[in-house]
Amino acid sequence: MMTDVFDAGESYGLMCQIEVGDDLDTAIFVTPISEVALDRRHPMARTVADYCRRRARTRNAVSA
Repeated sequence: MMTDVFDAGESYGLMCQIEVGDDLDTAIFVTPISEVALDRRHPMARTVADYCRRRARTRNAVSA
């Protein structure tokens, strides 16, 4: 379950914290939100896809 989303700055962008497991044995992962696979029907899927496209354009414009 995704438990937190935060901005990690220009280098990493939006990150999300994901917790997997039960109350006794929980693993916590932190990953860029652009690397999380969302079902196209998920309410946030379009928002995340738009964010990824904008971020890619911004990074390409800066590096050019």
